[in-house]
Amino acid sequence: MARRKTNLSIEELISTKEQEIANLSEQLKNAKAELKELQEKKTIEDSRKIMEAIAASGKSIEEVLTMINNQ
Repeated sequence: MARRKTNLSIEELISTKEQEIANLSEQLKNAKAELKELQEKKTIEDSRKIMEAIAASGKSIEEVLTMINNQ
């Protein structure tokens, strides 16, 4: 009888760990989505800064690209 109780406890432990893994997988999925969103926001912000710097320089985009490509 004690053996059966141990088996149930092991099965319960397995079930608990499976649920824990499922929860962590969901947290990982959410964290990855948040990271992607933050990276997209950073890309947009970086692009805005570059466009502002180009506008402030008085140079055209073609002139800036030429300078960058010649370096």
